[in-house]
Amino acid sequence: MQFFAAATRGAEEILAAELRELGLPDVALHRGGVSFGRRLEDGYRACIGSRTASRVLLPLAEFEVHHANDLYNRVIELPWTEHLGAEATMAVNVAGTQSPAGPSHFVALKTKDAVVDRIREDEGDRPSIDKVRPGVRLHVHVRGPRTTVSIDLAGSGLHERGGRTKGAAAPLKENLAAVLLRIAGWHEKHPTHPLYDPMCGSGTLLLEAASMALDIAPGLTRMRFGAEGWRAHDKGLWQRLLDEAQERREASRKNVFRIAGSDVSPAALDIARERITQAGLSAKVRVSRGELRDAKPPWNDPGILITNPPYGERLGEAGELGPLYEGLGDVLKQRFAGWTAFVLSGNRALDKRVGLRPARRHVLYNGPIDCRLLEYPITQAAAPQSKGPGWRKAGEEARGFKKRLEANLRERRKWAKRAGVTAYRIYDSDVPTYNLSVDWYAGGVRVEEYSRPKKVDPAAADRRLKDAVQVVAEVLEIDPAEIVLRVRHKRGPHDQAMRYGDRSRFSQVEEHGMRFVVNIHDYLDTGLFLDDRLLRQRIREQARGRSFLNLFAYTCAATVAAAAGGASHSVSVDLSNVYLTWGRQNMELNGFKDRDQHTLLRGDALRFLQTDRRGGYDRIFLAPPSYSKSKGMDGDLDVQRDHRNLLRMSADHLNRDGEILFSTNYRDFELDELDGLDAREITAEVTPEDFARRPRLRAWIVTRR
Repeated sequence: MQFFAAATRGAEEILAAELRELGLPDVALHRGGVSFGRRLEDGYRACIGSRTASRVLLPLAEFEVHHANDLYNRVIELPWTEHLGAEATMAVNVAGTQSPAGPSHFVALKTKDAVVDRIREDEGDRPSIDKVRPGVRLHVHVRGPRTTVSIDLAGSGLHERGGRTKGAAAPLKENLAAVLLRIAGWHEKHPTHPLYDPMCGSGTLLLEAASMALDIAPGLTRMRFGAEGWRAHDKGLWQRLLDEAQERREASRKNVFRIAGSDVSPAALDIARERITQAGLSAKVRVSRGELRDAKPPWNDPGILITNPPYGERLGEAGELGPLYEGLGDVLKQRFAGWTAFVLSGNRALDKRVGLRPARRHVLYNGPIDCRLLEYPITQAAAPQSKGPGWRKAGEEARGFKKRLEANLRERRKWAKRAGVTAYRIYDSDVPTYNLSVDWYAGGVRVEEYSRPKKVDPAAADRRLKDAVQVVAEVLEIDPAEIVLRVRHKRGPHDQAMRYGDRSRFSQVEEHGMRFVVNIHDYLDTGLFLDDRLLRQRIREQARGRSFLNLFAYTCAATVAAAAGGASHSVSVDLSNVYLTWGRQNMELNGFKDRDQHTLLRGDALRFLQTDRRGGYDRIFLAPPSYSKSKGMDGDLDVQRDHRNLLRMSADHLNRDGEILFSTNYRDFELDELDGLDAREITAEVTPEDFARRPRLRAWIVTRR
């Protein structure tokens, strides 16, 4: 028998070298993996000891298939009762493409049928199917007509070391982490070199590095292997090899090494600490919370910096990540002289933003993503800069943008001081080639680039966006790393905004004597819609002695305005517990703690309108999202499709002479004819001065006819 160890694309040579180090014979490179060995012991050693393999397979047969019956007939010929019987559970995995037998799911089905039919014929009963935890997992690889059927000795991906915390994000599998560490030379250098990951996330690189340094075979931490359900499994041999691995682990227990990591995400660090504790490494692996821009060497002598930053897989995200990669380059050049940095990047445009020339580029795949492990020897430190690196300045093209931004800032600051507003828009596409907005949040700065027209050259747009961030930092006298950058794109009618992170960096802003909590980092929307400012003012001016209903309440800013205006009582309804908790903070921040007078309800606004028996309201604020769908809703909500029904049901809850204040920011919205209701558009009246150039909000007063 000869085995096949599958590898991450680009890591075949790394895997081959590792198998040779394990003492395995007959190692030969192939596309997608390595063949090796002749004895069962060789396959078992690879299962227990390989860090870089993704699977270890025992091929049973290789043949050509020209249609589905070919596949069935060739598979049923194999002596399956030598491998599993009627008492077993099984599953079939398929890899590869373009099989004449059909798509992958059909290849899996025909293979399963052939196996169970042969076992039923030989033993009078058939095995059961278990796709989650099968006793034996079969692996079928297809490349056109060429088909290979194997037993998967691991049973599941070898990246599953057994120590991942439930719910942990896994942008980097353990076997790929091991590949990166071997390329960096950590498996040889750990006795003398420290290792540091400034964006460690849930700690995969740190844990894999520690396991290498302590010679902990990855098979020791797995709960089970597929070989254990295989009829030809040699339990005595398996246990002997596990005992050998345990002896090496015991012999290396006192090995000394230095590993540290940091990350900005509290949630990711909680997972990392839990995993490190589970592995018994709390005294050996250090993790701490910190921004990338504050990263510095944990030890005085140089070592290996290795990290897997985000690549920008979502549309628009790559543009937002430019400053992160620039900041990484700055930190490396200014603070890590003498170190060698290894950065896994899945985006060629972002590679250039690091601002350093890599000595080598190692081509690898992280799942389907074509990546480069960039190797940067940091030979000497650059001089620290007080306002960003001196080698990175905005181009001459940005002069017009800078002049407009300076003029707007002078005007808006005076206006904001008079109005008692500390959150406002400074710039909104005033210069056509700089198609973005700049918002000020009491010292925090948020830059959002609008959707790029298809005719705009992406390279030119990236250059202008980079220059714009530098100009904003200079004019507003803020560190470029403090600017929050978002790149909007045209979402489909059913796309929803996603959360960006969990920095939990909340701050406060003021508006006409009211205070609100905002978060400009973690969400596409910040918790306070700045262009709703005059809507809130109108609500406040008309609230005294009146009852108020806030549907789709979000963070309850409108409810704060109603309460500040003297509303007799209010009810706020939203489906998100996160936003209602945020809304409760806003209410308490402004001194409104009477929950009987001001009630916040978690629930579907449509369902509330159908079931509420609390009585009528004098004022109803109806500001639905353009589209919404969640588990707590009956169906979905589309503002264009559903606004007529929403307004009709809301009107049923109005007192005599009551009003609905209806608003939407859906750009293509058209108000339908409303039976029995009158609607007056007030968009011009409620558009704030700082949004007059590019209003996105439309609003109506709706009353009973």
